Order: sequence, then C-alpha cells, then structure tokens
Amino acid sequence: MSPLLQHLPYDVLQHIALLCAPPGLAPPTDLCSLLATCRALCDALNRTSSPHVYAAIFRLKYARNALPDSALARELVQRCCALRRCRDLDMSVPRLRQDLWTLLWLVIEEGPCAPLSEARFTKFLVELAQHHLSTEVRVPPQNDLQSLVIWLLCFGFTREDILSQSPELRNTLLALLRPFVSVSTPRSRFTSPLPSSHIALTATSPLPARLGPQFHDDDDITHYNTRVRVESLPPPTSAAIILTFALKEAVPMQIPYHIPATRAIAAAENRPGPTAEDYAVFQRAGTLLFSDVHATHPAATLPSGAPSYHCISDVLQLQLPARSPGTLTGVWEGALMISSCAPLGDAAAPQSPDFLCRTPMQCEFTEYFCRGPCRLPPLALPSASNVGTSPCERFPKDPELVENPASQMFKLGDDLRDYDLDDPTLDHILVGQTLPAHEEAWGSGGFNFAGRVQDDGLIVFTRQPDDDENPTPETWVFEGHLRYGTALVGTFRSSSSGNLCGIQGIFSMRKRAEAPPQ
Repeated sequence: MSPLLQHLPYDVLQHIALLCAPPGLAPPTDLCSLLATCRALCDALNRTSSPHVYAAIFRLKYARNALPDSALARELVQRCCALRRCRDLDMSVPRLRQDLWTLLWLVIEEGPCAPLSEARFTKFLVELAQHHLSTEVRVPPQNDLQSLVIWLLCFGFTREDILSQSPELRNTLLALLRPFVSVSTPRSRFTSPLPSSHIALTATSPLPARLGPQFHDDDDITHYNTRVRVESLPPPTSAAIILTFALKEAVPMQIPYHIPATRAIAAAENRPGPTAEDYAVFQRAGTLLFSDVHATHPAATLPSGAPSYHCISDVLQLQLPARSPGTLTGVWEGALMISSCAPLGDAAAPQSPDFLCRTPMQCEFTEYFCRGPCRLPPLALPSASNVGTSPCERFPKDPELVENPASQMFKLGDDLRDYDLDDPTLDHILVGQTLPAHEEAWGSGGFNFAGRVQDDGLIVFTRQPDDDENPTPETWVFEGHLRYGTALVGTFRSSSSGNLCGIQGIFSMRKRAEAPPQ
C-alpha cells in the first residue's frame, strides 16, 4: 500500500497523521508505524517538515495555544520519550535528567492525572527513588539528580498512591527520605526554566521513525523547544518533609477508647484533655500534597493558564507570594514531629533514627508590614543574624504592635494602596498565638509566636509558652517555606540545641478554611 499512500495529496497525509494520534498520554504507536511505512512518508510527515501537525496533536492532548508550532512539536516528542521511559521503567542514565525535568513540568501543568497512571508513573517513581536515593547521600547533595527525584515524588504522588502502598514500601520510602529532611545547604534560588537567550532551538535533522529528536548534551535541558538554564533546584528538605508527613499520616492514629466523644461531654464530666472529636480534627488537618491542591484549585498552580515556563519558578522555587496581604493571615493547623538526639539528616549515622512522636500544632497568624526602624516592644523578633543564637525576650500576655514615630506600621485591613509590598526595605512581620480551644484540647497552656518573612521566601518565627510564672521560658525556632501556596513546612529546634540532645524536628501546617459568610 505504500505506493498508494505516498502519492496521496499532502493535506490528506497530514489529516491521516492527525487521526493516528492516540488520545491522552498513550504512546503514538500508530503514528510511528505510519512514518515507518516508507522514506517518502517519513520525509513528508516528520517533525521538521510538518511541525504544525505535531503542534495540533499537542494541542489536542494538552490544550496549549500560545506557543509556536515548532515549540509544541518538540515538546510533544520530549513528553513521548519521557512517558516511554515510565512505561519501560527505564533507569538508564542517558537523557535521564531531561526526561525527569519533562515529567516534572508535565505533572505541574496537568497534575497527577489518570493517563499518567496508565504510563506506570507511580511505579516508575518508586523504582526511581529506590535506585537513586539508596546511594550515598552527600551533604549537601553533589548534584541535582537526587533533589530532582525527591521533588518529582512530592509533585507526582497522590493521596491514593500512598494509601495503596504496603506498610513495608512506605517504611522503605521513609528510610530513603530520612537523610534529606534537614540537609544543611546554603539557600539558593531556583533558576526558573526561562530561555537563556529567548532564541528557540532549531531542529535540523529529520525525525526518525521512533520520534526521537536529536538532543544536545545532557547538561542542556530544553522546554518547549527552548534551551533553559537549570542551575539548581531548591534544597530537597521541604519536599522530603511533605512526603514524610504524608507517608506517616497514611496510618490513622489510634483514638483511645476511654476518652469522651465530644468537647461538650468532656466539659459535662469535667474531664480535661483531647476528645475523640479533637483527634478527628487533628487527622483532618493532614499535610497537603500538590495533587490535593491541583484537584481542588487547578488554577492556583498555574495562575494565568500560561505555558509552564512562565510560572514554574513560582511553583518550584516557591518564591513565597506572602507579600500579598492575607497569604499567611489566618489559623494554621498541623503537626510537628520530634526527632531523637541524633542530628537531623546525619548522613554519617549508620541508620537515621525515626521520629519519636507526632504532636498537634496550631497558630493564628496576623501579618504586619513595616517601613523604617520597626519597634515591637517587648517582643524581640528573629533576624538572619541572631536567630537561634539567643532566646527571644519574654512574650507579653497580649502582644500589640506599638506605634513608632520613626516607622510606618500597618497590617491587613489597612489601606495598602500607597505601599509597594515588593519594596525590599519593607519588613514583613508575623505575630500569632494558639486558640483557646486548641489549648483546652491538648493541654499546651498556650503559645505565642513572632517572626519575619525574608526576601528569599524563608519564614522564620519563634514559639514561647504563654507562662507568666516562668521568667525565662524556652524558645523554639521554626524555619520553613510556603510550598505551592498552601503547605507551610520546615524544621524547628530549641534555642538551647547547641548540644546534641537539643529538641529538634520537622513541622507541617495548612491553613484552615475560612467559614462562609452568614
């Protein structure tokens, strides 16, 4: 039949090629077979000769219209190659980084969708972790491959994936992630995959029958037909912490049978401590995965619906959008897990110890913005130079910001039209406390919080017990990031953690949904 096919009009051949494209993320087997029919068809319908055909296929699969045909054609080929690696569970090194970046961008754009599961995506992620995270862990990691694997796990796993895993597999993943939960690395900004010169790469070689493009050196990562400079990923700490909490939360907490069912019953019986209702609320405040956010608010992960290379920086580098008033204001709930005496992320230890317990944590934050020399007496705030080196001053019973004639202090609800919230001289301050219901349930006695949001997105705050009788209460210092706009995760340590047995661990919180207006 090949002589008949090759003599068909060119537009008919293009239409046939378009009809050969499979739906979803299935491999383009029929299209490859069509190209392999004869050299004339391959020359007429390869990616170089007919980029608009591949662009049309890409738009059918991924609904992208704002990029040129050549960019969409190349991206389609790259995604097909990356998905083929998933289906084959291929762990070979050539082009591994390119394929992992392509999968990461694909997940961020499309979310962990059903067609990915058809490509054995979850099984590929598990084998990828076992293959690359079981090797020697360097502090910090010597290259970005291990960080890339952890971030891909964080963005690719769904709640259903984790719940369907066996306890043995979850424990294996926890052991692989444990050295990364607090790797001490210098803070570096994620290099957005923006074009290095805004000049599209041009394809000069014809497309082989298997649709494999002629890629550059493995250090050259391309996205939408544009070479991008990916210098470094964010440290994998946040991703490892999110995964650790999600894996731990897959095992429901055992609610003691003898405790009251509700707070009303506990009050009637004059019984302090948590109720079954409190345990249920605690379990509902589990760590948010990227798939949870994408499933409920897909527009939140890609704010403008633009091609991914315009917003990957905001999602991955997770530059905190906290300069927008109200991002952190509200009630945050979650948990913290205390580590044993061995330092977190001690790769030199023969086996990293597990966490000792998972404890509820809550804080109602209020955001303040200050220009000039800010004064918050008698509440001392952590700064980049003194955090963790000395305890903060004692918190007042009801912390209030005091007006300073030399500064301009304002908070959410004030008229912010005259202020530039991107001004680097603007100090972003957090003040908070636990709510009475949380204190009554978990017997914490209450805590006060104070901190700052730094320009690089790092959120640093301290926690002290609300105890009038203790003149020198112990201070805990928390450092974390807001990931994909909803998960506040990081590490903490006591101010006296200079010794090896100082209290330290990890925390994860999510913002409580606001009640609808009556």
